[in-house]
Amino acid sequence: MYRLLIVDDEPIIVEGLSELFSQSDYPLEVYQAFDGLEALAVARKLRIDILLTDIEMPEMNGIELQKEVLRLWPRCKSIFLTGYNEFGYIQSSIRGGAIDYVLKTEGDDSIVASVKKAIRVIAEEVTYEGLIESARSSLKLALPALRKEYLTGLLEGEASSSATRRERFAQFEVPLDSDLPVVMAVARIDRWREDKAVGDKMLFAYSINNIFDEFVALEFHLTYFRGNHERLIWLLQPKAESVYRQAIVGNAQLRTGAEVDPEARLHAYLLGMLESVQDACSRYLKLACSFVVSSEPFEWDILSSKYERLSQLFGRGLGLGSQMLLSDDRAKESGEEKARSKVKRIRMLDQYLMQKERAKFEQLFDEITEAVGEPATLDTGLPLEVFYELSAIFIPHLNRFEALGDARGHAIPGKLFSIREHRSWREASGFFRELAELLFERMEGGNEQETSEVVEQLHQYVEEQIDGDLSLNRLAEHVYLTPFYLSRLYKQKTGHTISDYITGRRVEIAKRMLGESNLKIHEIGMRIGYDSASYFTRFFKKTTSLTPQEYRDSLK
Repeated sequence: MYRLLIVDDEPIIVEGLSELFSQSDYPLEVYQAFDGLEALAVARKLRIDILLTDIEMPEMNGIELQKEVLRLWPRCKSIFLTGYNEFGYIQSSIRGGAIDYVLKTEGDDSIVASVKKAIRVIAEEVTYEGLIESARSSLKLALPALRKEYLTGLLEGEASSSATRRERFAQFEVPLDSDLPVVMAVARIDRWREDKAVGDKMLFAYSINNIFDEFVALEFHLTYFRGNHERLIWLLQPKAESVYRQAIVGNAQLRTGAEVDPEARLHAYLLGMLESVQDACSRYLKLACSFVVSSEPFEWDILSSKYERLSQLFGRGLGLGSQMLLSDDRAKESGEEKARSKVKRIRMLDQYLMQKERAKFEQLFDEITEAVGEPATLDTGLPLEVFYELSAIFIPHLNRFEALGDARGHAIPGKLFSIREHRSWREASGFFRELAELLFERMEGGNEQETSEVVEQLHQYVEEQIDGDLSLNRLAEHVYLTPFYLSRLYKQKTGHTISDYITGRRVEIAKRMLGESNLKIHEIGMRIGYDSASYFTRFFKKTTSLTPQEYRDSLK
């Protein structure tokens, strides 16, 4: 949709052109103004795509208005109307960027042709190819941030199929194969230099990555990003020509027939390489760093749990606490640690509630409750952690919908604040599942109620201001929405446009007054918002196929 602002100090011209374009099939939202200052006030609130303005107006003429609108909306196309065929005006308007100049004596067809031309020019400027090229340029600049955001999501447990990973890796230029296993290394800066200045942390992190890259890039494809708690994270895969490639391609014959297990060889190399990186960080950057690395390549599906496991090693190091160098082969995951890695995504339930994504919420909730299983006791271990995580997630949403009282037979506060109120994990998870259903129902009902209230407010305003300003812009201001969003919301709720409703109400009121009163035609027109009797007559006949007088006569 394009926004057309019609400006003239003659109301009959503004109203006639507004009706002409409002009733047309052109993709236009039509706005009115009766002088330059009023038009500028509209332009300051709304983007204007096409300015159709008279040149000769008091206080601010059309040329001055065009300059001000272009400062606000440089892509706006201007069309000038005038009753004078003067070369000076034509020259000034064209120099100002106008795309057309129409004499008022030329009639509606010329004006319509000029607006069509403006629509065509805008469409040609904002072509699909142009938008895509612009998006590509912007994406290139944003790639590092987008890549980090995507990979961080994988670390946090976001579900991702092989096909999706392949697509995202290509999109964000991740230099790894989404179908092959991967190795992870994680670093922590244990002690910063005493002379570190504000802002040096990022510089040092990139310096560590440069050192890492120098040691590894010859044999490995890799990508680097920073995680939570200032962790430095690398994901690696041996290059096709690397001697370590055997460790990830899964060649069974090589694994069983070779004297040295390829995975063991890769593991030894990684530990040796990280020792060199650690030494270089200490020698050249004066930084004490710890490194942990996965003992073997692993599938992308367990990236989150692997990262969780490696992070735990920083707290379980062999007593040094600083400049550790460990791999996860020293301690394999217990059953509870595997379950904990599965529930790591629990905070995403809050996001799904906020975004009203019911299907995603239910799927993740079921995965988490299944991971907890059926523990013998609830007041320790993973069940206790998950219960109070869920409580913390649900409380703000329940408060938002004033649903912390009793509901469906549950005393919500007691069952929400104490795990001892539940006899089993099955009962506790069932309680949270019912709370989720309650919230989703409140959300759906709240949306419907709020939309209904907006429509009711509009209808009431139309009744009260039937003879006043009922432009989309004014109606949107009344309900605190943007005009475009209000237009879509209203049509979605009612099945017809706001303009159709206003037209219908004006016709109904006009018919009633024509039949029940002795008011003159122009007086009735003014009562429903038409200052011009001729404009009211055209409007009424177009809607009913009768003039107001013909309709009045038909009732006798």
